[in-house]
Amino acid sequence: MTELDVTGLTRPRPILKIRRALMALNAGERLEVTGDDPALISDVPAFCAQSGHKLVMAHQHGKHLVFELARGVNPLSVSSDRTQLQRTG
Repeated sequence: MTELDVTGLTRPRPILKIRRALMALNAGERLEVTGDDPALISDVPAFCAQSGHKLVMAHQHGKHLVFELARGVNPLSVSSDRTQLQRTG
């Protein structure tokens, strides 16, 4: 799994970096994203739904948000799959 740390970045830069990282992966490969911008809570699921990638997991540990994404087969298709953010500490 590829890891991407967007800690310290604010909207829209985290999503731009996430998009670039996902496009470098093959379909189905996973990307773990760590960040601290509260906007990621809504931006990551919306980005995945609009771009055809899958949000596999999302949780919050303290101030850090962690998302696991899977690159979509057809990244332009719309996904209706939603994952709720879980607070773990």
